[in-house]
Amino acid sequence: MKGKIIEKETVGVLSMPENVKDLLEEVKNLSELMLDLAYSSVMFESKEIAKEVLLLFNNLDDMEEKLYIHLFAASRGRYSRKLISVIDIIEGSKMVASAARNMSELVLEGTELHPIVKEALQASDESIARVEVSRKSMLANKTLGELRLRTKTGVNIIAVRRKDKWVFYPHKNTLMMENDILIGVGPGESCKLLTKLAKGEKRL
Repeated sequence: MKGKIIEKETVGVLSMPENVKDLLEEVKNLSELMLDLAYSSVMFESKEIAKEVLLLFNNLDDMEEKLYIHLFAASRGRYSRKLISVIDIIEGSKMVASAARNMSELVLEGTELHPIVKEALQASDESIARVEVSRKSMLANKTLGELRLRTKTGVNIIAVRRKDKWVFYPHKNTLMMENDILIGVGPGESCKLLTKLAKGEKRL
């Protein structure tokens, strides 16, 4: 049953409650999303995206608190290598999230990154693409699942803006529409392909 702590002897270590695994995965995914968005906010000097990073940081704080409550309840004060390992993962994700928050705060403050830092970001193996879906694009009026963009292009769409609203972490049923702004992360050549697809200059 979800939310219930189940005890089971496995080499002398208590098994973790099922929802801890879900929370842990969510914390990891959220920290990665925050880093991608913070990177986007710096590259495109977008205060709007930077604000969302700060909101996501608050969500991560809430999840972190829930995780610790479940973990300590499961351990009942006993030393557990498994518990320590999970805490290490949580702390690692929190460090990534904190770095993303700090980057976004610089954008909100209007502080220019040092040229060397910006150059390092631009020289990264991964690129960021900000594209607008044109009327003649094959992306228009199709879902991410139908398009299979990540499989066919190597680009992961991490955010979609429609007018003044953002959708973060879009799923396979998210519909792409004309004039949507897409933020994609992937290799440089893949991001160039996404740009051509969005403009209607190429089809898959």
